Amino acid sequence: MRVKFEIVSTDKIVLPFSHSPVQQGLIYNFLEKEAAEWLHNQGFEYEKRSFKMLTFSDIIERGFPNHKEKRLTFPNGQVSFYVASPVDWILQQSAQNLITSEKIRFGSNDAYISSVSVLRQDKITSDKIRVKTLSPITMHSTFEKPDGKKVTHYYSPFEDDFQELLKINLQKKWQSLYREDCPYNHFSIKPMFATNRKEKIRYFKGTLIKGWTGMFEIEGDPQLLQFALDAGLGDRNSQGYGMVEMVVNQRRNS
Repeated sequence: MRVKFEIVSTDKIVLPFSHSPVQQGLIYNFLEKEAAEWLHNQGFEYEKRSFKMLTFSDIIERGFPNHKEKRLTFPNGQVSFYVASPVDWILQQSAQNLITSEKIRFGSNDAYISSVSVLRQDKITSDKIRVKTLSPITMHSTFEKPDGKKVTHYYSPFEDDFQELLKINLQKKWQSLYREDCPYNHFSIKPMFATNRKEKIRYFKGTLIKGWTGMFEIEGDPQLLQFALDAGLGDRNSQGYGMVEMVVNQRRNS
């Protein structure tokens, strides 16, 4: 399931460059209190991991940057973004409470929800689709150096481990949600570009995160691909990473 939140203000909307915490906060703040606490503190567990089972896009509209103040200004007072989840109640609760609220706080802006739209999704019937990112895909591992210090490595789509780790991550999400082993073992992802210029470096609450945007071709069982579009690709999905949409549905190879 995926929805579109449209936010308006009687004044311009100003957001920091790193505004995904503002978007995340809007989603969590309008869940029922117990549900929000459970999702934030526990979530859907698999071994030592916990998944929130939601992802969201970048702001759709283009803002005007102020590099000195590290802020984006939307002079028309309108912004919108997409949210996706394989767990319907997460989006239903947040959307229902948002649409009935009289006023919201969006970062430092007084604003209103002008609409919440449930988006139509085509059912995936092919084992190969082309997608474009709505927010960067990121995948990382943390290693300990001989001196005991930890270092984080963010994988590039041109590294073999990128594909394998995305597959394992997707299978763990499946297992955490459905409480059973993921029945699908085939998954591949191929970037439809050949340049490092698609790398995006951002911050989430002070943490540097590297991700990748652009077009990708993903292959696997249709049910797993559908799950990937709802749950998000890679990690840090609930921080605004890994949301993709299908742009080309290719027929199954004969």
